Amino acid sequence: MRLTNLLGALAVGALAACATTPPPLPQADVEHIRQQLEYLAADELAGRETGTPGYRQSAEYVAGQFRALGLQPAGGEDFLQEVPFRRASWDGREPTLVLQGRDGDITFRFGEDFVASPPTTAESTAIAAGLVFVGFGIDAPEYGIDDYAGLDVSGKIVVILSGRPSSLPSEVGAHYASSRTKRQTAARHGAVGYMTLNTPQREKRSPFARAVEHREDASFDWIGADDMPGNAIPGLHPGVYLDMPAGRQLFMGAERSLDTVFTEVANGLAPRGFPLPYRASLTSGARHEQVLSPNVVAVLPGSDPELKDEYVVFSAHLDHLGKDAEGRVVNGAQDNAAGIAIMLETARLFVESGRAPRRSLMFVAVTAEEKGLLGSDYFAQHPPVPPRAMVANINLDMPMLLYPFRDIIAFGAEHSSLGQTTARAAARAGLRLSPDPMPEQVIFVRSDHYSFVRQGVPAIYLITGREAQDPAADGTAMQNRFLRERYHKHTDEADAQVDYVAAQQFARVNYAIAREVADADRKPRWYEGDFFGELFAPGG
Repeated sequence: MRLTNLLGALAVGALAACATTPPPLPQADVEHIRQQLEYLAADELAGRETGTPGYRQSAEYVAGQFRALGLQPAGGEDFLQEVPFRRASWDGREPTLVLQGRDGDITFRFGEDFVASPPTTAESTAIAAGLVFVGFGIDAPEYGIDDYAGLDVSGKIVVILSGRPSSLPSEVGAHYASSRTKRQTAARHGAVGYMTLNTPQREKRSPFARAVEHREDASFDWIGADDMPGNAIPGLHPGVYLDMPAGRQLFMGAERSLDTVFTEVANGLAPRGFPLPYRASLTSGARHEQVLSPNVVAVLPGSDPELKDEYVVFSAHLDHLGKDAEGRVVNGAQDNAAGIAIMLETARLFVESGRAPRRSLMFVAVTAEEKGLLGSDYFAQHPPVPPRAMVANINLDMPMLLYPFRDIIAFGAEHSSLGQTTARAAARAGLRLSPDPMPEQVIFVRSDHYSFVRQGVPAIYLITGREAQDPAADGTAMQNRFLRERYHKHTDEADAQVDYVAAQQFARVNYAIAREVADADRKPRWYEGDFFGELFAPGG
């Protein structure tokens, strides 16, 4: 290129850059965030447990905040999307499990040999069928794993090891190791029931005794228009979880003992399955109660005629745990009054910027996260807009506003172009994007954003990073101390632990991310070949 042409091209490029340089990021208002966080984390709301008056009051408060900002209800005249739930409790009835063999019956004891949850599918259930061991119960052909190969489980109860083989990558493995996926796989192969056993490695991390402590807990699920629980699998009896000594009974007289199977797992092998020489008879019963608890949904309409029917969805869970065993209110200031307050402030920044986003923004305060991501699951399957109109999800769950920070973490950043967007937005806010510091926790599949991922929507989940602005502060130690001393405890209060400079930073970077996603010419996309994109959004 001739020098004059090069200079001319550079000049044109400079003018274009000036013309497209985004305006400075707005400053978040600390007092707004403080007021909203303190209201939601007050004792008067009694811990915001799903379906309680305290939760209802918090939902009405958030709806009022949306209304005051001039946002629009989504899909109707009300900001509240009522979610129908079913609560199932034992009501004095206990499930039964009897092992039937050639030498007679063995009756297992509830709360000692096995535990189960009250069934949400029916108030009385019963099943009797033969048993087949299916290893980890995973069918992942893309990774060369088929634990059902050569086994006939049609009409049988499958016996499944918890966890996954070491050969599966962590997040992929977490998907396949989830109870939901294993139940779906079992039913797809014709099973009518399932039992779960810990491996010794799993027992060390999550002992059977811990499950026994919760044997009287109620079950919870949302209910569809067909009156069926959203997570139920028709034809599959509710499962049971066995202690190891009881599990060994199932393998007595089989071609391999349970301890032999455990040795194979310890040596990194994926144990193959085989029939077990027993039948099992299971009964279960429950008292059902209907509960309504709303998601709170608002929209800021987009301005671009071509893009306004696409929605960037912010989500944050509004519910918490209610009270602890000693009757103390568990207010959940960081988890997740903070996330709701940040979402509200992000909405305010957009409204007061005077510059409508090109795409529409949807703000969703979801219920029943603490019950198993149920509110977001219901919303993602019953959105007030066409499902494919949701093009991105940004999730805010327990951001840990503990200190002014230099970096942010976006779980899921490596799966879609939202990661690149987040890195650029963070730089605009004077921050950097750090990698997941705890990949072994597989956070990507454990919060509300995953409900959107399962519907094919690219998503990220944001928390503050571990690098504090103060060189003398150890961000990792502060986060770990919060998780150890306050997380899911009555000590998670709106007190001096909440750093409002961090809150201001976090709202600002959320605005920057959403602004770029909403105004970009191209919607976010899964990276080519990404496991979750291929699984949940084929051809998307």
